[in-house]
Amino acid sequence: MIILFVDFDYFYAQVEEVLNPSLKGKPVVVCVFSGRTENSGAVATANYEARKLGVKAGMPIVKAKEILPDAIYLPMRKEVYQQVSNRIMNILRKYSRKIEIASIDEAYLDISDKVNNYTDAYKIGLQIKNEIYEKEKITVTVGISKNKVFAKIAAEMAKPNGIKVIDDNEVKKLIREIDIGEIPGVGEITTQKLKSLGINKLIDILNFDFMKIKKIVGEAKANYLFSLARDEYFGPVKERVRKSIGRIVTLKKNSRNIEEIKPFLARSLDEAFNKLNGKIPKTIYLVAVMEDLDIISRGKTFPHGITKETAYKASLELLEKLLAEDKRKIRRIGVRFSKFIEATSLDKFFQF
Repeated sequence: MIILFVDFDYFYAQVEEVLNPSLKGKPVVVCVFSGRTENSGAVATANYEARKLGVKAGMPIVKAKEILPDAIYLPMRKEVYQQVSNRIMNILRKYSRKIEIASIDEAYLDISDKVNNYTDAYKIGLQIKNEIYEKEKITVTVGISKNKVFAKIAAEMAKPNGIKVIDDNEVKKLIREIDIGEIPGVGEITTQKLKSLGINKLIDILNFDFMKIKKIVGEAKANYLFSLARDEYFGPVKERVRKSIGRIVTLKKNSRNIEEIKPFLARSLDEAFNKLNGKIPKTIYLVAVMEDLDIISRGKTFPHGITKETAYKASLELLEKLLAEDKRKIRRIGVRFSKFIEATSLDKFFQF
């Protein structure tokens, strides 16, 4: 098996640079502004000029501006980035029938039936990089290896705008040398737990009983780590089907006043509906982040596909129910749709 992983470099900020070339070479920070105050919210991504100076994704905007007050701070335009992403993913589909879109800016391709060796795979990687740059002016980093995990690790090593192959011999070497915290899917908390046991390198996990590791990280993560350490991981590249689609927005102030919350609920519903792309949901969930950051939801399932009007009415009913059952103020409000169906005629699937 030969897997090729494509990672779009600092994607949101790079799209902004392509759309406005005067930004190139300057520190650019794309932010999710909450709307509460001028600087409330978090950094979505930053270009490498900003990263070199200490601004990172997930950082509060206030802190980022303390570190880098003269950077260019832009609001995130998810719809614009999604359009660019869709075009790039369509380019990738020409290179393999087996593609897994991992996120808006990442994809795995199984090119096993297209190549005979890593030299051929490297050539395809270069073709992909060149075509994407020629058509979209976006640079990407490509990682190639025997499975998805080491293909992703290869890309991490080659960023930005690079290409790297980790062949079978280097995989064996990395299993012995790579830090456990550098394994994709192993977060900071899991890393701390494993290192407290003395598991510093991936290979170290083989010194422990499976059941002991399972108790600490769960069965799925334990299976994943042991299979990687034994060089037996071959997770397939497969199309991911979104099981839910939603949107959540931040209120101007924490509130229990339904009239104050309604406009934000309507906005989240409109934006969620725009993301459905023809999908027809049967289930709607109202999602609320409370003043203490606790997340709660209330849902309703219909026997038929639901229109926006039906969804809005149902979301209001769910909001009233939530406020009656919970006395805390709401900080963020939104909706999530699920249980999608395929329609052949409106009359059959919608109730008006």
